[in-house]
Amino acid sequence: MPITERESEILDRVRNGMNSPTTLAKDLGITQSGATQALQKLEQKGILVRTKIGRSVLYRLTEEESSPRRSRDLEEDLELIRESYNSLSKVWSHVLRLDLSQEELKKVREARNLLEEILIRRGKSLD
Repeated sequence: MPITERESEILDRVRNGMNSPTTLAKDLGITQSGATQALQKLEQKGILVRTKIGRSVLYRLTEEESSPRRSRDLEEDLELIRESYNSLSKVWSHVLRLDLSQEELKKVREARNLLEEILIRRGKSLD
């Protein structure tokens, strides 16, 4: 199947690792919905593979599109990201059981969101 100019631009970014629709949308200056649709089309064409980590969906090149060594390293890094996310989820569950004020909960939620964003960006830039 032919690849459009926009899809080629998206693939250039995905070749640097993985991308979430949110991150890709920011990078390309498009809507998250548009990024999601473009990534899904590339997945349907068999060029990308979708991986879900916690609440986040990330895309990476299929095995045929990436080198075996890079793919193995990527899988190791993805496993570390999954473990980090699971640990973060456990901490969050514990924090919710504490008697915190609304302001304290807001700060903890912001910290959790920041950590999730870092994990997603790390997944995006895996080399």
